[in-house]
Amino acid sequence: MRHCRIVSRFLAVLVLAVLSTVLADWPAVAGPVVNPPWRAHCPATLGILVDQSASMSGRFGEVRTAVSDVVDAMRDKRSEVTVVGFGTAATVIRSAVDVSNSDARHDLKDQIGNLDALGGNDGGTNWEAAFNAVAPLHLDVVVLVTDGEPNLYGNPAQRGPDVVAMSIAAADRLKSAGTRVVGVGIGLQPDGQQNLEAVTGPTLGQDFYSSDTESLLHQLYQIVSSTCGVPVAALPTPEPPTFPWLATILGALGGLVALGVLAVVLSRRKRGASVSHRGTRVTQQAAVDPTIDHSRLTGRLRENNPNSPVKKDQP
Repeated sequence: MRHCRIVSRFLAVLVLAVLSTVLADWPAVAGPVVNPPWRAHCPATLGILVDQSASMSGRFGEVRTAVSDVVDAMRDKRSEVTVVGFGTAATVIRSAVDVSNSDARHDLKDQIGNLDALGGNDGGTNWEAAFNAVAPLHLDVVVLVTDGEPNLYGNPAQRGPDVVAMSIAAADRLKSAGTRVVGVGIGLQPDGQQNLEAVTGPTLGQDFYSSDTESLLHQLYQIVSSTCGVPVAALPTPEPPTFPWLATILGALGGLVALGVLAVVLSRRKRGASVSHRGTRVTQQAAVDPTIDHSRLTGRLRENNPNSPVKKDQP
């Protein structure tokens, strides 16, 4: 009996040892990567990923304006803003722009203003490409502005059932590197909200926002507020549209100079025409001058030339 207990204990220890070895080598099942906390301090580095797909065309003007305006919200913090436009592929419009620099900020806003929705083969929605485009920059916060409907992945882009899974993997790589990933969905449908939640996180108002074009700027300001750790009311408001004073003044001066040159040319032409006209009148007057006695000239010509065919005047 005692021997049986010893054998049983030995077998139990052996089984536990084998299980420990097997479990140690068993691949761990990766859970969702948790979004890093808000930085809550500025200066910060912010990336804005702008969906230019064909499905955004009806609202892209408002999106473009809101993205341009939110750049102003960080202008007093010496923060850096990167803007990526994406459709079938992703393009870095500008990276690491110091928005406290007025000239650099206005250049960035001008480039945002030149963006438009894409069509044809370029008008797909590739979230994975957008996330991968900012991965080398190691940003503090990345904001995905989209309608929530990815339909492509990879480079070159392809379709397939792995569209959302590949987008999640790209977003998770950013999170693992310390970048907070935030989504702002425009006019989200139920499946669009699920997609956005899957790549960012489960908390509405923290990981992702559901918006429309009218409230988009407010949502973007809330993201900047959380990034910098200040109330929305403490952030600089969007600058009014700048009037191109320099270009207008230079254009006006150029117009005045052109008018002055034209006036001088016309004046000279008028003077020349007047002198020529007066000369013509003098010539014509000399030909028919009434003070000259032509009859006496005729007589003198006849006296000097007896053979002249001019007839003598009748008495």
